[in-house]
Amino acid sequence: MIRLLKCEYKKTKNRYIVLTAIIITIIQLCWALYGSYNEETLSFGYMIFLYQLPLINSIFIPILAIVVSSRLCDIEHKGIMFKQLCTIAPKGKIYDAKLIYGLSIIIVCILMSWIVIIAFGKYMGFKDEFPLNLYLLYLLFTIIPSISVYIFQHILAIFFKNQAIGFFVGVIGTFAGMFSMFLPSVPALRKSLLWGHFGVLQFVGMFGWSKETRMKNVRFDVMEIDWEFFVVIIFICVFMYAVGKVLFTKKDV
Repeated sequence: MIRLLKCEYKKTKNRYIVLTAIIITIIQLCWALYGSYNEETLSFGYMIFLYQLPLINSIFIPILAIVVSSRLCDIEHKGIMFKQLCTIAPKGKIYDAKLIYGLSIIIVCILMSWIVIIAFGKYMGFKDEFPLNLYLLYLLFTIIPSISVYIFQHILAIFFKNQAIGFFVGVIGTFAGMFSMFLPSVPALRKSLLWGHFGVLQFVGMFGWSKETRMKNVRFDVMEIDWEFFVVIIFICVFMYAVGKVLFTKKDV
């Protein structure tokens, strides 16, 4: 497996996949951090991020998954290299190596974003106490849905030579997931979409906002966490991984 991972790195080193992923993450951070920080915002800045970030993640992380998975598989499809790879390693290991390599890029970008956001809060002087336990929970609830979205995109990228298919499915799913975030009264919609799971696991809510008072009476509270569906998301990840691997091993490349 280590040999195959090194092979993936060498094949993609000059395709700037990691650089592209970092650029997308920087754009995401610029979007998340941009704004005016007045006294009211500084008083509960850490909680504001926990409230806003799931929506931003539902937009940028699927795009990141589309780009990384497509770039990793496009080189094999164009050069008909899957046949060559299958002569030196089992199909299952090739499937795993590509998945692990792509997921490692996604997770590194998520960790980078998480660290920068915390550092930004310290730099800006947020007055609320830094809730480490909530930020660790947020990190967990970001990584798990990201894994499920990436596995899905990985399957599309590895099965279809035309990478536009994975791109269009991913973009449509991203918009649908983002739309579901604005419909909290319809939880079934979020749960039915892989891209909506960022919203299902959102655990900080904003209360007290009105058009007249705006942020004056706002408070941010921790909501009930749907741990049962969290387990469902993990099951979905395992199921998609297993089905994709079985189908790939039976596929004529």
